[in-house]
Amino acid sequence: MTLAAGLAALLSPGAAPAYARAALAFTALALASRAASLARNARLRPKSTLQSAIGMRERRIEQKSQGFMGGSFNTREFFHGVAARRFRAIKWAFIVLAFLVPMALAAAALASGSAPLLVAAPFVQYAGLIAERWYFLAQANHPQNLYYQSMA
Repeated sequence: MTLAAGLAALLSPGAAPAYARAALAFTALALASRAASLARNARLRPKSTLQSAIGMRERRIEQKSQGFMGGSFNTREFFHGVAARRFRAIKWAFIVLAFLVPMALAAAALASGSAPLLVAAPFVQYAGLIAERWYFLAQANHPQNLYYQSMA
């Protein structure tokens, strides 16, 4: 909806306030929904274990080597070894960029009638949504992370 508001500001300035109000409402609903899912996900306990990650029933599993080349696709693509503070920083970055800044820009545009603020909102929101997708993938308990975390 922020993109529609930005386009309306450029192509149909008379319709822009209605789109800006809709963008505010939908972005607020999206923020509430994403906050609820973040709270729910924080309470979940993973069902995967190191044993289920590699299909073994042995109680004690020990990785002796990662292989002769060191890193692998799994350790790069499934965010092995990323610090918890980096996850928190990305989480707050996406909340600010995907929700709070676009809402502030839309509200300021409504108050001032500024078209550039409405045009900027979808670009900021897009950057926040990219950060949100990275966070979504990175914070998951992938079986690869369970297996490769024993490397450290």
